[in-house]
This record gives sequence, structure tokens and C-alpha cells, in this order.
Amino acid sequence: MLQKLVGGLILSGFLIGQTTANPQFSLVGDLVMDHLQKDPNLYSSGIEIAVQGYVNPFARSDVYLHKHNDDSPIELEEAVITVERGLPFGLGLRAGKFRPDLGKINKDHAHLFPFIEAPKGISMVLGEEFYTATGLEVNWLMPLPWYSNLSIGYFDTGISGQDDGKDESGYNDHDHEGGDSNDGHIDEEHHDGEKQPKGSSARWSHFIDLNEVNHFEFGTSYYVDHEKSFGGADFKYKWRPNKYRSLTLQGEVIQFELSDKHEEKTVHPKEVLTAGYLLVNFQFNKAWNVGVMGDFWQFELADIHSMDPSIFIGFSPVEESAVLRIRIGQVANDHEGHDKKHLKTTAQLIWSLGPHKPHRY
Repeated sequence: MLQKLVGGLILSGFLIGQTTANPQFSLVGDLVMDHLQKDPNLYSSGIEIAVQGYVNPFARSDVYLHKHNDDSPIELEEAVITVERGLPFGLGLRAGKFRPDLGKINKDHAHLFPFIEAPKGISMVLGEEFYTATGLEVNWLMPLPWYSNLSIGYFDTGISGQDDGKDESGYNDHDHEGGDSNDGHIDEEHHDGEKQPKGSSARWSHFIDLNEVNHFEFGTSYYVDHEKSFGGADFKYKWRPNKYRSLTLQGEVIQFELSDKHEEKTVHPKEVLTAGYLLVNFQFNKAWNVGVMGDFWQFELADIHSMDPSIFIGFSPVEESAVLRIRIGQVANDHEGHDKKHLKTTAQLIWSLGPHKPHRY
């Protein structure tokens, strides 16, 4: 029923559109090489196709398609209509398939990350490609002296990790079978064919101009379905004296109450996964940026945790349309246990055609 309602809203938006402007088409592609120290691996995630434009003076539509670099069909990532103005009481509306306003980076596509790979802990909560679902989200721009926005969403599917044959927490399946290494708090159990729970989300965010060059954002988020829930907090400070020079300090933390399973593995009913990251990114001229990031996650009852630091650098020779990024970071060795670490070097080249850019100042 919800899918039919959302589909009807999107179709109605297109039918009543009163703009004659053509939509904007963009292509974004990439090439990635990792494990540069030994046995380099070269691959591409494929092509992202973006179709964007205003349906009418009050609403815009964004459609993102992805063709992976394999024989799989084209995947619909997002198809959303956003009512930006015209509703009473300062309300806004998003309807369709989209990334909910949940935390700081869930709405960002991976090609916008200056650090190449999503923080491991956040991926363990939101999934490898983050949380996307079909639903409705209402936004209220609150009547306060500063920008303050409250968003509440309801979605047809909840957050569910995909089991790809290896444990996301960085240790192998042998650790789960008997429970000897984690006191039985996490054991493997598959649940194929289960109906997805409906999910609900909320976020209250604030943006404050401290002065002409200093800006501060912070927010709190909450997610719940009938199996699990989590709360989170995030912040972002940015010093930006001009378009091509800025210093960004950003962080996020999530506390995830796992209920009785996580990523198709049973867990202790009171297990809590705490995950977060902290990054500093310095854009020091038109072409170059450099930064550091710390990525953290912990299963509290199982006493399994990891802290992985990394550095990253970006070079954008032709402004926003192409960027070369390099990341050197510490990661867990899945074959030797979560306590064994090694350095992983990753290089990424991203290019774009059209207004949807892989790099934004």
C-alpha cells in the first residue's frame, strides 16, 4: 500500500509539473586500486546515472541509477520527489525511494567521501551502501532564530545488514561457531525469507553561522523498527574564508541496541554496538585537500572492538569534475583475527559528466 501511495505521489508530481526546463543528466564513474603494498586489486564500482530537475516551482525530483561493473541489471538507488516550499507551517516533504535524513553521512553518495571508504563502524549499523528505503519523510523548518529542522520518516523496509559470507566486524566465522572467543554473545544464525520490518526515523538538526567564515552544525537522530533501534549524535564545524579554502571537523556516534540478531547472526538480547568516527579535512587550495580520520566500533558485552586510523589526500586538477584520492589506513586482517592489523593503501579516480559532481568545495 505504501509503495502504491508513494508511486502515485511521484506520478502526480510529474503530471502537474508546470516547468518547461529540461532535467539535468549526469554520469559519474570511478576506478579503484587497493592493497597497493602487495597483490594490487583493480576494479570499478560501475557508473552512476543522475537525472535531476524541478517538477514545478515548488518541488524537484532526483533519480539515481547505478550500473555495476558486472552482468547485473541497472539498479535503482533513489527516485524521490522533494516538495521544498509551498506547504503550510514551513513543512517540506520527500516521497519515493531515498536515503533518510539519519545521521550526518547517510544521505551522501560514496563518491562524495573525501576518505574513499565509508567508516567501518557506521557501515556495520547502516549497511555497506547505507540505508535506502521507500517511504515518506516530513521536514519542519522550526521558527527559531537559527536554522533548525525536524524530520520524521516512515519506510517500507528497515535497516538490515547483508551477509556476504564474512563477518563485518573483522573476525572469521570460526569465532562464532562455539562462542568461545566472545562468551556466546554472537553466534551465526541465518534467517532466510523473513519479512522485512517497517522502519521509522527522526532527526533534529541545527545550523548556526558563528560569523562570516565559521559555521557549526549539530544534530541528533533516532531509528526504530520492531526488532532494533539506535540513537545517534553528530556535529560538523567548518571554517571557510573563501570557496577553495576550508577546514572541516566532523564526527558522529551511534549506539545500536541489537535486540536478538545482527547481520543474520544471533546476539545477546542486551548487546549494544557503539560506532563512530572523527575526521579533520583541510582544503588548502583549489586542487588539494588532506585529512585524517579515526574509525571506531565496539560490541560491549562481547568485548570486541576496533579503532582504525587513516590519512587521506585528494587532488582535483579540474575543479569538481574529476578527483584523484589516496587513502592509507589501518584495517583488521579477517584471516588472522580482529586483533591483527595491517596497512591498506587505496587509490581512487572519479570523473563526472554533467552537474552532479564527485567533489564539492
